[in-house]
Order: sequence, then C-alpha cells, then structure tokens
Amino acid sequence: MTIFRVVVVAAGILGAVSVADIPSSTLHAEEGAIVAGDTATPAADQIEPVAQKRVGAVVPGKKKKKKASVRSKTLRNLPPEASEVIPPGKRLSSEELMALLRTSRDLSGKNLSGLNLVGVNLSKCNLKGADLRNADLERADLEESNLERANLSGANLKMVSLRLSGMIGANLEKAILDGAIWQDGRICAKGSVGMCLDAASPHSAK
Repeated sequence: MTIFRVVVVAAGILGAVSVADIPSSTLHAEEGAIVAGDTATPAADQIEPVAQKRVGAVVPGKKKKKKASVRSKTLRNLPPEASEVIPPGKRLSSEELMALLRTSRDLSGKNLSGLNLVGVNLSKCNLKGADLRNADLERADLEESNLERANLSGANLKMVSLRLSGMIGANLEKAILDGAIWQDGRICAKGSVGMCLDAASPHSAK
C-alpha cells in the first residue's frame, strides 16, 4: 500500500508539472505574438505618414501651376492700349492739340489732318510720322522740328518756317510752299508745289 501511494503521488506531481508547463508556454507564445504585432504595427504607421507627405507636396505644386496659367490667360485677354487717353489714329481737334502742346512737344504719329494751324508755334516738335494731310500751316513755325516720314500732302505751307527741320521721307505731294523758309534758310519761290523751286536767299527775295 505504501509503494502504491508513492507511485500515485509521483504521477500526480508529474501531471501537475506538465499541466503547469502548458499555460506558460502558451502564454509565452501569445506574448511573442503580441510583441511581434507591436513591432509590425509601428512599421505600418511609419510608412503611412511618408506617403501622405509626398502626396501633400505634389498637390500644391499643381494648383500653383494652374493659377499661373489662368493669370497668363487673363493678361493676354486684356484690351491693348486701355490706358491711353487719346486712341491711336484718332483725329485731334484744335483744342486737343493746344492742350497737348502745353505739356508736351511730342506729336509723333498724331492725326492732325485738315486742322487749322495758321501761325501755330510747332518749333522743336516731334512730328515723326504725323498725319498733316490738307492741314493749313500758313505762317506756322516748324523750326528744328522733326518731320521724318510726316504726311504733308496737300498741306498749305505758305510762308511756313522749316529752317533746320528734319524732313527725311516726308511726303510733300501737292503741298503749297510759296514763300516758305526752307531747311537751309532759303525762301521758296512762288509756284512751289511739292518741292521748293527756284529757291532764293532771304536777302534777294524782296
């Protein structure tokens, strides 16, 4: 009986030991899984913000390019010469011309065709490319003015002063030059139309 009890007690001890070992091993396995899961989770968390950062860096760039393209289209659609007070090609009135002469001597490209400019002081004016067709410039002062490529066809230039003026490419077709003072100081003879004919010195023309 004593030997039998010893065997039973020994068997019970061995069973208790084996049973105690099972939970501890399982517990260690679960802890290992939890640890492995914890190490895997931060890796995923670290990848996700990087991807978001990259996307965020690209999107603003596209928006800026779109705004820049819209701005350039807007500038191209603006009406040209919107800030000019006098539109190009518009025929100035005598009043507008007088007002302009009070602040500037630049009349380049201006349309002065058909105006009554008798005796007007236009000396040292920039009249490059100006339209003076059929204008009445009798006795007007154009000394030292720039008349390069100006259109003076049909203009009345009787007794006008053109001394020291620049007239390269000027159109004098049918312009009346009777008694006009030419660039070099000579006076154009009567009947000069389109050119200074029979020019004489101021001393001999009396």
